[in-house]
Amino acid sequence: MKVIVSGGGTGGHIYPAIAICQKLQERHEDVDILYIGTDFGPEKAIVEKHGYKFRPIESMGMPRKISKKLFKSFFKNIKGLKQAKKIIKEYKPDIVIGTGGYVCGPILYRAFKKKIPTLIHESNSYPGLTTRLLSTKVNYVLISYAQAMTHLKNKDNVIVTGNPVRNNFSNKYTESDLEKLGIKKDRPVVFSFGGSNGSYWMNKAVSNMAEHLDGKFYLLHQTGNRYYEKFMEDTPKNDYLKVFPYIDNIDLFYAVSDLIIASSGAMTLAELSSVKKPSILIPKNYTTENHQQFNAETYVDNGASLMILEKDLNEYSLYDNILDIVKDEDRMKLMGENAGKLANPNAADQIVDIIDRLTANK
Repeated sequence: MKVIVSGGGTGGHIYPAIAICQKLQERHEDVDILYIGTDFGPEKAIVEKHGYKFRPIESMGMPRKISKKLFKSFFKNIKGLKQAKKIIKEYKPDIVIGTGGYVCGPILYRAFKKKIPTLIHESNSYPGLTTRLLSTKVNYVLISYAQAMTHLKNKDNVIVTGNPVRNNFSNKYTESDLEKLGIKKDRPVVFSFGGSNGSYWMNKAVSNMAEHLDGKFYLLHQTGNRYYEKFMEDTPKNDYLKVFPYIDNIDLFYAVSDLIIASSGAMTLAELSSVKKPSILIPKNYTTENHQQFNAETYVDNGASLMILEKDLNEYSLYDNILDIVKDEDRMKLMGENAGKLANPNAADQIVDIIDRLTANK
């Protein structure tokens, strides 16, 4: 079976694609996977680290207003469509799978035109533009949240599968891992990150909180590459604060941590459920239809998380809420158990079942 997978821009689009690839490999020894992304996004490094073939195409988001950027994106996407056509002609895929981000649009559209089976997986409660535009053309739209269906014109080809999670989350770590991170398990460990690209507001709160850290817990914090240097310049050193620009082995950080602080993208929530960890969620307030707050409220309502809105986030609200949770082991355990109840461990299997049906006669 020859499969093209495409998704990019953020970890929320890339990691579901990796999870689908891993499940395809588990089930089909002869599967051949080609990943399509941009040359400048995070997907290239992540995909190649996981051992998959990667080919870039030109692609760019379309601004809503007339500007130089609009014309630039138009010509880039025209070029991307031509590149996608060439890739499909050369590779001859049995199926094309998109997981979001504008980069998957050209390859899905070209596959549709060639009558090659196609599907889109949508992680968020509010579908992205690519999903909405192509939802009437692909064979199936697979959604993580039933609420996403209300934003799609065609309901007949929509299936709720949940979010597939990579197979490397085990909650296992070694003493050597702890030494490398510079921590001990003699006190709670908290891990904070604002998505794969970081969060300005979370960085600001953590930076200001650094002088208040008094050894009641360790804090492992990912800034995002673009914020790292500024963060390090502005933040007083503290032995209980460990700072990282970007983390590509997030499974280890989940494993060693007792509490997770994160924005509430759909993929992050699926991973928190997979590892059964309590969390403080800080939804990003600029997301489409405010979907991150909606996602977070589901976890709060089910007793798995506490939520702090960005407008209420500062060093005091963050520190006080961390302390309230980590000093209560029973509460942490219950929150983790409740997070686990929100997982769909069979999501990747359901998706590959659909792929198998679509390619049964190939």
